[in-house]
Amino acid sequence: MSDQRKLKFSTDLCTFYSPVYWGQPTGLEGLFTGGRWDPLRFWERILDGTREAGIDGIEITFAPGDWHCALQAYGLAKAFGAAVQDRGLAVSSGFLSTTDHGTGRQVHYEDRADHALALEGASAYAEFLHDCGASLMVVSLPLRKSRDAEPPLIIDLAYASTVADLLNRMGAATLKHGVRLVLHPEAFTVFRNSRDVDLFMTLTDPTYVNLCPDTAQFTVAGSDPIEIASRHRDRVQLAHFKDAVGPAPLDVPIDDTIWDRQVQWFAPVGTGVVDWPRWMRLLRDLHYEGWAVFELDNAPDPVAALKTIREYVERALLPIYR
Repeated sequence: MSDQRKLKFSTDLCTFYSPVYWGQPTGLEGLFTGGRWDPLRFWERILDGTREAGIDGIEITFAPGDWHCALQAYGLAKAFGAAVQDRGLAVSSGFLSTTDHGTGRQVHYEDRADHALALEGASAYAEFLHDCGASLMVVSLPLRKSRDAEPPLIIDLAYASTVADLLNRMGAATLKHGVRLVLHPEAFTVFRNSRDVDLFMTLTDPTYVNLCPDTAQFTVAGSDPIEIASRHRDRVQLAHFKDAVGPAPLDVPIDDTIWDRQVQWFAPVGTGVVDWPRWMRLLRDLHYEGWAVFELDNAPDPVAALKTIREYVERALLPIYR
């Protein structure tokens, strides 16, 4: 990385999740059948591809590229961290999945009965991240329901307070391992737009909970990511760089299939409606010198796609920051 560059480039590992990249006809399920699954080879290819793309680091994400898989491949977090560092890379951050590894069921942040399980999972993950050199844990919140759902899901003070109480305690637990908790928006969750950010930032303690703005997710939800990040400038600890073609319709049905359907509104950095020069001017004014996490969804050729994004950012955006 050049000494003049004030942003470090990372990529969320879902960028490498295209079945095409792994020679699969549809999903990634084929990797786990017929004796083909080799977690070490899986990780080595991703790490080598990240280095080839000229990216500085990785953001660990949900399965199959999650922290449990990294332990399966390398045995210890420090061994995984060494494999990353041997390639001149770093672990920028880790996304916390809401799927409990032990049972396979979803952990519901809005249900106080699940809070102990959530705290246990976050603490264990924070220990792993610390041991492989990372200091940021990315957390997303539960899905909303469709607008016409019966009964409707109302994100009111009572609902938000229950979730915020857990987030504060999770943040305190992860900080014991030197890992800061940052909230990441998702366009169809309860943390999606400007009002949601104001609500949860008010209810959480900035000592323990901060913000990871995502330019695409806020845009798809119909909000201005630059205005949100500016208003909560003292909470920005990580930034996801992703483009969008525009806001999604308000009446989009929301269910478990939305994760696959939402990609129709996303785009590679520099090809959508996000005002990137304005975004970079804001980061410059915030004196932000952290990670810029490039994220694509299942890119068939992730190495080439990441190179294209990196070259665009270096050519068109970094001069704004210098």
